[in-house]
Amino acid sequence: MKLRVPVRLAAAVMVAVTTIALTSCSSSTPTPASSASSASIPQLRVGLSLSFSTLDATKSIYGSWIAVLSLETLMKFGPGGTVEPNLATSVTQPNPVTYVYHLRQGVKFWDGNELTAADVAYSLNYDRAVGSQVALAFTSVKSITATGQYDVTFTLTHPDASWKYTAAEYNSDIFEKKFAQAHAGTFGQPGVLLIGTGPWKIDSFDPTRGATLSANPHWWGGKVPVQKVTFTFFANETSLALAMRSGSIDLTPYVAAPKSFKAASGGTLLTSPSCDINTLSINTQSAPWNDVHLRRAVAYALNRPDIIAAVGGYAAPLYTLIPPQLLRSIASQTQVNSLLSSLPLYQYNLAKARQELAESAYPHGVSAPFLEYNDPISLDEDQVIIAQLQKIGIRLQPKLASLNAWAATESGPIGNRVTTAGGWGCFNPDPSTFYDVLGSQNIKAGSWNVADYTPAAVDSLMTAGQATSDPAQRFALYSQLLQRLQTDLPYIGLYSTEYTVAMSTKFTEPGFSYWPTTAVSGYPGLYLNLKPAA
Repeated sequence: MKLRVPVRLAAAVMVAVTTIALTSCSSSTPTPASSASSASIPQLRVGLSLSFSTLDATKSIYGSWIAVLSLETLMKFGPGGTVEPNLATSVTQPNPVTYVYHLRQGVKFWDGNELTAADVAYSLNYDRAVGSQVALAFTSVKSITATGQYDVTFTLTHPDASWKYTAAEYNSDIFEKKFAQAHAGTFGQPGVLLIGTGPWKIDSFDPTRGATLSANPHWWGGKVPVQKVTFTFFANETSLALAMRSGSIDLTPYVAAPKSFKAASGGTLLTSPSCDINTLSINTQSAPWNDVHLRRAVAYALNRPDIIAAVGGYAAPLYTLIPPQLLRSIASQTQVNSLLSSLPLYQYNLAKARQELAESAYPHGVSAPFLEYNDPISLDEDQVIIAQLQKIGIRLQPKLASLNAWAATESGPIGNRVTTAGGWGCFNPDPSTFYDVLGSQNIKAGSWNVADYTPAAVDSLMTAGQATSDPAQRFALYSQLLQRLQTDLPYIGLYSTEYTVAMSTKFTEPGFSYWPTTAVSGYPGLYLNLKPAA
């Protein structure tokens, strides 16, 4: 998924999705974002309020904040979540479970070697290996093979209507096979790094300090507008905001607490509706949470506006796992509204919360562990949740963990996964984008079914929802899936967020939007579209 860290968005919005014609998405002429600007920026100083020990996304998804500037994908996101050519110029579909991507020829890695199908197949098979933190993107894949020097064939286990988006997601970054094999075991680590084809090449990486990147003079997409990008790691968002105010940081690609950050930094906020969400994730197989009445009591006891206020606003209440705006890709707004009115949404009601608690095995309340990651915004949110649930006798016992330890626990062995509040990044505009937190296929190590939620009926609905491309059939299936999810409550929706970027007044980013400039861990378009302020 994107990042299991604080999320973003405000109001529910319509996500316009254009399905690509699989045999007609070719483009032999590069159309990089950098072509929109001829202005050159000597250096861009970027701040991140987190750190990580490797750039290898299979071992730490957080390294993608840097790696996405250097490793490219077969396809890329365009406006509204459309899918456009990138390293692949076209894709053909000879049958419902086979996709053949035809590579752009002449693309070079930084060391001068040409990109071939062998690099692509190796990269993506590496990414989908058991235990990889990005393997969740490839759950419907049976095989990935190089079937020619510039052709890569993907065979799926079943038809998947959402597959067309996967090749544009950060999970699908391409790197050089020869280099990765030569550095097995140390790939992505400081002093070793990695080799890609992207606009910037990584020159240095220090897990305690940051990273330095320089423009790739041989990038197939044209002139890179920013010649040098430096990343600096900060302990928290407050220190990052103060660094921007002092003039030592120009941009941060993700702001968790926009209101306080703007006040402290004096910078400019760029905000865009997204489909990122925050939920309370509940391990449904572990006592006491295996009691559905207890989970429903929690849902009724949570006052979403108060939780949103704790994280500084820039969000709207959410009552479902799948954000309603994602359903607009397969149904009309009227149909979506009708569905929502038919679902149990568990809006704040303490009387109903106490009634559900009385029907549970814990009518007088209960104590249970609650995993928190050590982030100030997350901790503020958690304290409100803890206080709200105490009103009905549910006592959460916080256990604090670092971000990496939190991720390792929640994507580790299912018996160790602990109820937690956290953000789920929206990979693409399809309603199946949150499948990776559901179903029996996502309980192995490295996957993110924190709720350990695996009903056979849910597995069947998920598979059927992907197997057909007919919008009416898909909407009917997702309606059934949402009804089941709202009945069982493995995840309790808290809020949907607004994606927010902060930059100094020295720069502008024309046409800023979640799709495509910021989607998926600070998508490279954010940097390629940057211009000096007039």
